[in-house]
Amino acid sequence: MVEQPGVVTNTTLLEGLRDPTNRTVWQHYVERYRPLIVRYARKLGVPEGEAEDAAQAALLAFSSAYRDGKYDRAKGRLSSWLFGIATNQIRDWKRSHRAREERAGAVEAEEALAGLAGEDELHEVWEREWRDAVLWECLKLVRAEVMPETFRAFELFALQERPAEQVAQELGMTANAVFGAKRRVLQRVGELMPLIEDDW
Repeated sequence: MVEQPGVVTNTTLLEGLRDPTNRTVWQHYVERYRPLIVRYARKLGVPEGEAEDAAQAALLAFSSAYRDGKYDRAKGRLSSWLFGIATNQIRDWKRSHRAREERAGAVEAEEALAGLAGEDELHEVWEREWRDAVLWECLKLVRAEVMPETFRAFELFALQERPAEQVAQELGMTANAVFGAKRRVLQRVGELMPLIEDDW
């Protein structure tokens, strides 16, 4: 991978995780993967508090397994290992809450998990969340590269889906410039995605 400025590769994270006292690496690790695991758990119907707990448990389980030499990069991507660990944590949550199915929230969560019981379906949900997380990382990098008004035009037009003319008026630019801002940001994102996603 060609390292991008501001990107901490998973190689750096993994090497740092060998030292349990390295708080800086642990913070990067948590900031990167915790939101991803939480969103994955929430998509499977896990309530917010329990999703946070499952994410924390998954991160701790992975770092412990890595320090014990159980993760072999030659046998799969980091995302695949995290997927397996996160899914196991969510299944543990499911088992531990069976006794509370009579409560509406727990029943809804159980139904959501039951609808995604197959490994392929679970993996599809995980991959969508993983790719979205990489996309947002790319957007963060592009934000630092382009002029602030260019990225703001992109945000308002592409992400918030406001009309180009309205965005142009608000930012004091032409509608063509708004379209150009979207094009430049998306082009750069397209360049960054393949460089980052396999080592993120």
